[in-house]
Amino acid sequence: MDDGKMTATFFDELRPRLGRLTDETIDIAREVLVEGKSQSDVARNHGLSRQRVSSMVKSVISAANEVPRDWQRVEVWLPPNLADKVRQMEANAKEEVAKMMWVDKIVGN
Repeated sequence: MDDGKMTATFFDELRPRLGRLTDETIDIAREVLVEGKSQSDVARNHGLSRQRVSSMVKSVISAANEVPRDWQRVEVWLPPNLADKVRQMEANAKEEVAKMMWVDKIVGN
């Protein structure tokens, strides 16, 4: 992603982690990030503002950076007390990842 683009393979691998985003957001972001179209052209073609397209692209990039690639999504029904524990486990794991990313930035990795 050196030039601001994603490969089609990376984007396709990312797609399952974009569950909270609409298909329209994902498809429009793909046009910019994978196909290399300008945000202005994509906005014009879809009847959207360039700012809206920019927001959609940022949403996809944020989702890509939010969850490590090797994590898995798990959906199960649990009693409230266990669900709270699982949510806390997720928060703790994300906090650890964030700390590692922060340390990497400090040491220049």
